[in-house]
Parts: sequence; structure tokens; C-alpha cells
Amino acid sequence: MGIVIVEVCESNPAASLDLEALEETYAGTSVIRNFCLSECELCAQKPYVMVNGEIIVADDFDSLLQAIRAKIESKLDEWA
Repeated sequence: MGIVIVEVCESNPAASLDLEALEETYAGTSVIRNFCLSECELCAQKPYVMVNGEIIVADDFDSLLQAIRAKIESKLDEWA
């Protein structure tokens, strides 16, 4: 089984979400809060995170959480 890393920039609105709850829901998932992910233009426009280095972006928090969960599940399924 692999590890899924969810990274969020502290300056992005997505940082206000309880992303650590994903660690409890999905074994093998770790949330890392960073000072900067070097995506400043995107960060100023929309909520986003990186999942295993891949940018996940959405127009709103609900859509973002849904996309994050889908990506985590997809990664975990690859390793099952």
C-alpha cells in the first residue's frame, strides 16, 4: 500500500477546511500544510490542493472536497 499526500498552501482558502479529517477516513493518507506551494497565481484565484503532486482545483469547497476524496480513492484503489 502506498501513501497519499495531500498538500495545502496556508494562504489558500482551502487551508480553512478540516483536511486532517481525511487522515481519519482514509488509511495511508497524510495532510501537510505548507507555507507556500509555489502556485501563487492559482492560489489567489481558487481553492486548490495537491494530491501526490497533482493539482486539484475547484470553484467551491464542496466540489474541492469531492474531487480530493475521488483522487484519494483512485490512488488507494491502484494499490489495492
